[in-house]
Amino acid sequence: MLGLGGRSNVAVRHTRAVASDDAQRSLPKAKMTLVFLLISLTIASAMPVSEQTMGSAQELADDCRTLVEAKTGTGRQIRIPFTKKALVCWGYMQAMQDLSVLADEGGRRIMGACPPERTTLLELIQAFLSYARSHAGKLPDNAALAVSLALHEAFPCETNGQSSGGGSRR
Repeated sequence: MLGLGGRSNVAVRHTRAVASDDAQRSLPKAKMTLVFLLISLTIASAMPVSEQTMGSAQELADDCRTLVEAKTGTGRQIRIPFTKKALVCWGYMQAMQDLSVLADEGGRRIMGACPPERTTLLELIQAFLSYARSHAGKLPDNAALAVSLALHEAFPCETNGQSSGGGSRR
């Protein structure tokens, strides 16, 4: 009987270790993205001002316009130019796409925008460019604010904080 109890305890300890490992591996992507964002913001705030200046919303719109005009291909098979402007737009908008899916405990999107799960990055860029054109002269200077407003306008959330449609992510 003592031998069985010993085996049982070993099995329980092993099960607990596996459950603990599974819990660590299953940290929600949204929480990991938020942690990454906070680390990035901390690093950026420690940089000298000249190194952390991203540029204005108008500069981002110009970069994105350059990307859209120079891209080749259609649908899921596009190529973007390997230029600073195109890469700045692509990277910035990719980060905003990642932020757009973060939600609070109630499922409400933090950015207030609900692009459908299958929305492509190019569609988000085009939504931002459309917003920038329609708000010429009154575009906020802050690029993050301008992109957030653009996505909020193009992809409003339903009352429960979730989106209703689908396109294809990236």
